[in-house]
Amino acid sequence: MIATTLMLGRKRGKTMTDGTIGTWSERKPRTPLTDDERILNGVLRHVRESAETGDSLPGEHKLAEALGCTRQQIRHALAELENQGVVSRRQGAATTVDPLALRLSARFDARVEYGDVLARMGYTPSVEVVSAAFVPLPADIAALLTSEVEPVAARIVLRWFADDQPAMVGTYTIPLPAGTERPFIDPTKPISDITKDLWSEAVAWEVVTAGVTALSAEEAALLDQPENGVAKMWQIVGVTLSGKRIYHAHEVHHRDLVTYSFVRTVKEPWRVPAR
Repeated sequence: MIATTLMLGRKRGKTMTDGTIGTWSERKPRTPLTDDERILNGVLRHVRESAETGDSLPGEHKLAEALGCTRQQIRHALAELENQGVVSRRQGAATTVDPLALRLSARFDARVEYGDVLARMGYTPSVEVVSAAFVPLPADIAALLTSEVEPVAARIVLRWFADDQPAMVGTYTIPLPAGTERPFIDPTKPISDITKDLWSEAVAWEVVTAGVTALSAEEAALLDQPENGVAKMWQIVGVTLSGKRIYHAHEVHHRDLVTYSFVRTVKEPWRVPAR
């Protein structure tokens, strides 16, 4: 398959428009955290570890010492987590973690940037562009998207890290609207921003099909997992308010790092037919 490399913007003061350049090898950290966010993430890291082991959370003094902050700052972070139902505090007793409430930090039914999901779990997220190119729009993907498009699409492959461990590899295919020329695209921007710039419409819904997959050799190498190992897999189609389906995503997630949950409504008892 012949691919024309996307123009990647600027890096170290040089314009990167050379068609021979196809990757962006530098990892890009998430937006720098404020001091309060740093402390909250540090406490969340301990919360996640306590949920995994079933142990109580360390005391305020130990947390403050570990995170290099004051006990007042720890209390503020714990109060925020208590308001979310993630921890339970009682005077004179150890702080306990509700593992079910912690799972709701990663909601399957709520669209959140992946870096924010990792941060909510207490990880330090970063992302790199593995490749970015204009490619012929694959027929199987074209069948799922809006029909009025060019036969060429932007294909961007991203790899997210949780701390220093590969967490997710996403392949994003964004078709060009019919009648448009290949534009300048910065693949380091969020996919939602790229699609909005191309289509002048924001994605309002995502149709997500979740499953599992056996890792290909390429996916296994990117996730630092064994080939043919099991991973979570999502197929995603982004839909605008006007009904246009303007991007396709294939995401392969590390099977253990993040557990996703969703909340569903149960029918009111008085509306359930008697048996």
